[in-house]
Amino acid sequence: MIDAFFCVPKKGNVKRLEDCVPYGENLASLLGASGVSGAVVAPCACSECPHVWNCAERRTQEVVDIVARSPNELRGLACYDPLRIGDSLRWIDKAITAGKLVGGYAQAGCSVSGLDAARKYPLYGLCAKLRSPMVIEFASTERWVNHRPQVEVVAADFPELDLVLVPPPETEAASIMQILKRFPRISFLLCPRELQSNFALREYVEHQGRDRVLFRSSADGWTHSVETALALPLNLEAKEAYFSGNAKRLFGFLQ
Repeated sequence: MIDAFFCVPKKGNVKRLEDCVPYGENLASLLGASGVSGAVVAPCACSECPHVWNCAERRTQEVVDIVARSPNELRGLACYDPLRIGDSLRWIDKAITAGKLVGGYAQAGCSVSGLDAARKYPLYGLCAKLRSPMVIEFASTERWVNHRPQVEVVAADFPELDLVLVPPPETEAASIMQILKRFPRISFLLCPRELQSNFALREYVEHQGRDRVLFRSSADGWTHSVETALALPLNLEAKEAYFSGNAKRLFGFLQ
């Protein structure tokens, strides 16, 4: 089973950039005991952090360092600074081309200009060129409602780009299924309890959208999420795609 979205946590109240302590645990040692064979590591994404605007390169390097310690089990995503377009494109291109990272990352609401702003488009173009997915996280229902139309604009403007959306908990299933039906290159990262609690979404995933939904642990932790996922009433093909098959395809894990 592959956790397709694992955020790097931070410890303590960040008041200065120096207080932002990198995640030091060895993730590989925690994977096997929990039933997870791999994970996609996303950068620190605290929207309340006063430094979220100016440490994109630092957060990207932190992910690169974490992945380097466990190259077989982990993949990583890169941050982008829309106020340093040239520098951002260079560090992302270099990391993805070298195999250190597998895609870009953005958090809806952490850009004043919006997800469909002109300053964001160079990132989408680079990911499309490198055939790397672009992962977009929505931290709250309010941000999902406000920024979802912007994602649809991006999907229409970049039909060759793989967009992977991380909706907030308890997102309305109808809105997820609507996007899946309209945009063939958009996938979703869903924790198992969302599928467990929503029959309509689970049925759609099993019979029509099995290639577009990926397992994520969310805040439940790996062990509990794995137990919940294994209990899902999905057929074997849908489970294989959800547990690991789609993550292998999108994020380049070994088959």
